[in-house]
Amino acid sequence: MTKIGLDELDTIITKELEEYANNTTDTMREVVEEVTDDAVETLKMTSPKRRGKYAKGWKSKATTDTNTALTKTIHNRTPGLTHLLEDGHAKQNGGRVEGKKHIAPVEKQAIQSFEEKLGKKL
Repeated sequence: MTKIGLDELDTIITKELEEYANNTTDTMREVVEEVTDDAVETLKMTSPKRRGKYAKGWKSKATTDTNTALTKTIHNRTPGLTHLLEDGHAKQNGGRVEGKKHIAPVEKQAIQSFEEKLGKKL
């Protein structure tokens, strides 16, 4: 066991806390990247396909990227279509087209996966 003086204690504690924060931040970034990539791939597979253009259009981008935070947003290249396909819409000559829930299940899965992976790695 190493003995340290009181004057060195604050520098050692500060150093250890900084190291812990850096390791935690790196782990969080890795998990966010993994979960986002998995969610995009799942959306590409489970999205409704008529011609395939909508399903191939899923992308992710970092909306917040600082030293301590990383927020990624998943979006489609045709943004108005996501709402129409997910929730349904009215037909031009009357009636209604039922929605196909394909985004909500992937969102729930991504949240659960994020919590599990983060719990394992931390």
